[in-house]
Amino acid sequence: MRNKLIAEAIGTYFLYLIIGICITPPTAGDFTPLAVAIGLAALVYSCGHLSKAHFNPATTVAYLSAGTHPTREFLPYLLVIYLAASAAAGTVHLLFPDALDEVLAIQPILLRALLAEGLFTFALMWVILNVAIAHGTAGNPVYGIAIGSIVGAGAYAVGPVSFAAFNPAVTLALCLNGFLTWDSLIPYTLMQILAATGAGVLFRSMQIIHPDEMAS
Repeated sequence: MRNKLIAEAIGTYFLYLIIGICITPPTAGDFTPLAVAIGLAALVYSCGHLSKAHFNPATTVAYLSAGTHPTREFLPYLLVIYLAASAAAGTVHLLFPDALDEVLAIQPILLRALLAEGLFTFALMWVILNVAIAHGTAGNPVYGIAIGSIVGAGAYAVGPVSFAAFNPAVTLALCLNGFLTWDSLIPYTLMQILAATGAGVLFRSMQIIHPDEMAS
């Protein structure tokens, strides 16, 4: 358990650190989704064998809904992920205090933003479940690339619509740094958790994982 939580803390911290730095002026640019995709793939490969590389409360919910994540580990994972994302947000502020002071929180059009977050959080969870734990893809060497790619594609597709969080912890960190307003936090989080739950339940109903791989 200790090693799992350390891996989750490191992976989540650097995931948001990459996101936060890439979207903070003057480093913000057109290649942010590519940087996030590459960084996430590397972090998934480095931590996947230790903790399954959640880095995202929605991923933990999806695994739990699919029946492959132990219930006793649910709250510790969530706590560590949220703390690590918050610490990364603090680091971004320390690195770029003047830039963040000038950032105006952009309130996306809420219904469009929620639709974007719901669709691509579902897509992310669906990819994670099918490349990381499905029996048919067991032992595949490209799961990290697949996960990073769907995040990068989603960021290119709906980044201007919703900031492409797809992750409740990233949503919190975006609020802490002023990129999202605080009244976005709960609607974003609820939509992301709902999408993750839907992906996990659908995955489980399709019976594409052996019973002996289910969490006890």
